[in-house]
Amino acid sequence: MGFRIQPTDVEVPTENPFAHDRLQREEPAEILTQMLRAIEGPCVLAVDAPWGAGKTTFLNMLAQHLRNREFPVVEFNAWKTDFTDDPFLALSQELTDGLREFRDGALGDEIAKVKGAAGEVLRRAVPGVIRVATAGILDVSPMMEGEIGKALASYAQQRLSAYLDTRSSLEKFGTSLTELATELTSVNPGRPLIVVIGEMDRCRPSYAVELLETAKHLFSVNHVVFVLAVNRSELAHSIRVVYGSGFDAEGYLRRFFDIDFRLPDSDRRQFIDETLKTVGIENFFGARSGEDTWGYDYESTRDWLTELFVGSDLSLRRIAQAIHRLGLVFASLRRDRRSLALPATVALALRTLDRYLYERFTRRKAEDREVVEFFRSRSAERKTTHIRNCLEAIIIVAAKEIRNPDRKYEWSESSELLANYRKAVSAADRDKSRDKSPSDAGIERAREVVRLIDDLQRRELSGHSTLGFMEAVRRMELLSPSLIDEDTERSDNDRTD
Repeated sequence: MGFRIQPTDVEVPTENPFAHDRLQREEPAEILTQMLRAIEGPCVLAVDAPWGAGKTTFLNMLAQHLRNREFPVVEFNAWKTDFTDDPFLALSQELTDGLREFRDGALGDEIAKVKGAAGEVLRRAVPGVIRVATAGILDVSPMMEGEIGKALASYAQQRLSAYLDTRSSLEKFGTSLTELATELTSVNPGRPLIVVIGEMDRCRPSYAVELLETAKHLFSVNHVVFVLAVNRSELAHSIRVVYGSGFDAEGYLRRFFDIDFRLPDSDRRQFIDETLKTVGIENFFGARSGEDTWGYDYESTRDWLTELFVGSDLSLRRIAQAIHRLGLVFASLRRDRRSLALPATVALALRTLDRYLYERFTRRKAEDREVVEFFRSRSAERKTTHIRNCLEAIIIVAAKEIRNPDRKYEWSESSELLANYRKAVSAADRDKSRDKSPSDAGIERAREVVRLIDDLQRRELSGHSTLGFMEAVRRMELLSPSLIDEDTERSDNDRTD
């Protein structure tokens, strides 16, 4: 059975669009639905959320929810159309195609008029005014100047005529679109034509800006409401790319968006739990038995990822991609082989939160202390004390493995960080009569980290030369030679069976 490393699109069933909703989006969708009932249009409504926060999935669910409430809806994927340089062409075509369910009914003629008017605009439209560069022709002869003057005068006359034709065609298109939208609304009063535009974050900056301008200026008619999914800060950046770094992008956006709707933050804990189940990691642990070392069960893996990711600034898309990669590691392990759940979870967390530090650590260019300090600095107050101490123990053991990949652990050669922990614990044990002080919390942390490392040495490493951190890394990066060996063994077993 194949394994998808990239998350699949969330299925949106027709009857119940929110059946697979992991982010509690039904309530904001219902709020928007009631808002759209009250809008006559023209209107451009922006659904604002950071990149990877689930905007596209939300729009897909919203679109189907609106259809179920008898709204006429057209969906437009901006990213899939930015191969063209003409957003009017793409948007007009998708608009008329998206209303195909009405073609055979009473609105068929109105749709045909809109399609014909759009085609006339495209035939008559001409490129923007040509900018003539003066460099290199400043010293032309008077005769040449006269000829150029005549040519430019003739061109200007042609341009004026083309402009008037194009304006007439655009007015005709606007009239046809208004008539169509009015007819659609008359069938179901209080339900304007909704044009949903998603994936603008992934478009070329120039195309995203041109699409926004096209929607606002050329499709702004009564009874038509555009619902755009945007990352407002990124869209402002795209505008500055087009018009210059000093351009007032925020002021520009305020002129284009009539209504801003901020998509509420989701429950990340539930999202992580649901994604782990979707990937099948829960099933991985259910198929294994006999591993009673701490950290080798579904609940521990879920809790570790939750504590490490919830307080981060990672997008939901990044979190989902990370969990799918962890699922790839688990899927690559045979049931009769040793589990790598604990080291794989720690390696994945470091890889996702700081790829540069992860690469330096796995290549022996960063010490365990640097990695431990990195995790402590990331919202440590939100992490449980036990998970934080377990994390330090794993990092110290992993660093030892990276330095000595082919030998069993010699704990007398422990890291400087571990040596300091042992010294602190020994000093505290010698001085039983000392008064309580603020440093007691540090002593207790050191004591538990030392205990956890000793526990790993006694239980996990018995029969194994290493913790398996680097094997987990190699599987995560698809570099483990055993992947080939195990695949061959599977094939041989299949032939034998």
